[in-house]
Amino acid sequence: MSRQTINFWILFSVSVILSALAITLFFKALKVILIVILTLALAPIIYLILRVFFPIKKRDEDKLRERD
Repeated sequence: MSRQTINFWILFSVSVILSALAITLFFKALKVILIVILTLALAPIIYLILRVFFPIKKRDEDKLRERD
């Protein structure tokens, strides 16, 4: 094999490996972003559900006083 052919195969294999690494990192970042978005979207819904099941008891001090 000539030197040019060896260079081609070395560059080709390195580019395939780097592409695989880039795709892997992209999917890991995409997974993290998706988890963050879902967490931020579901947090208010879960908060409201928990408020329904565990209501906060108001004390008499919390009520507004009547005007004179």
